Amino acid sequence: MNDVAIVLDCTVLPINKPGGSLMNCKKFYSGKHHIYCVNVEVGVNPAVGTACTISFVHTGSTHDFTVFKEHCPLFKDQLKGSKIQADSAYIGAKPELDAIITQLVGTQELASKRVIVERFFGRLKTLFPVFRRQWPFEPDRISDYFIVACY
Repeated sequence: MNDVAIVLDCTVLPINKPGGSLMNCKKFYSGKHHIYCVNVEVGVNPAVGTACTISFVHTGSTHDFTVFKEHCPLFKDQLKGSKIQADSAYIGAKPELDAIITQLVGTQELASKRVIVERFFGRLKTLFPVFRRQWPFEPDRISDYFIVACY
């Protein structure tokens, strides 16, 4: 498992219901989480447990794999023959990159590697509780604050 360079996952950041038309509001609503939110993908280095890649903020209705496809060129530069590890939301990533999908393989060793990204999000949201609750500041700045908090 030393060949895994990045462990990927997305997290949601709750926001207030956006103003404007119904179509605008609908983009930010996550049917999975039943909240208005934005979605951010973070790649964690499994050796040290720190963030090595952070995607742009996407609307809450955007699927994890869609975020990955937009963020994928970053990984190709960083991997250099290594693999990424992700959960079953990234099932289509295997052809694009050498990906290990945890739920498909199911070994204890792979599952323990996936815990690294979940612990990263847990630490981040414990240290910065503003990311657990609805975003109280201007919504255009959530990406900037999140990136600073990750590093």
